[in-house]
Amino acid sequence: MIRNIASLAGLVAVGIAAGLAASPSHGADATPAKSTYVKERADCDAGRTAEDRATCLKEAGAAQVERKRNTLDTQGSTRQNAIDRCNLVAAKDKADCLARIEGPANANQKTTTSGSVAGGGVMRETTTTTTGQPTVIVVPAPSASAPR
Repeated sequence: MIRNIASLAGLVAVGIAAGLAASPSHGADATPAKSTYVKERADCDAGRTAEDRATCLKEAGAAQVERKRNTLDTQGSTRQNAIDRCNLVAAKDKADCLARIEGPANANQKTTTSGSVAGGGVMRETTTTTTGQPTVIVVPAPSASAPR
């Protein structure tokens, strides 16, 4: 019985030593990622984000998965992302979409910006003024026999 306990203690010691030897390389990388995730969850729970709680938790979880894969891109170009989104809209609306990102490209366009990220979002509105043939609507005159 004492021999079995000694063997078991030896195996436990070897297992602990192996775990400690391996943990600095993995543990050092995981700790900042885990603390970031914990902070993001706390922000979601406290309502310190512009998203509803369910969306916030979903995004925090997705970011954590990407961090673990080492594929989370926090340096991406927001401008390029916006241009890529404009490439998906209908061709007739693409010029207005690009004007909201880069400013008016034509003299007949005017872009206004309101709101804030902290307030839930930045709103950009582009107005494009066009001219064309006026529409003439002919309203028939009331007939003489019509009651007034």
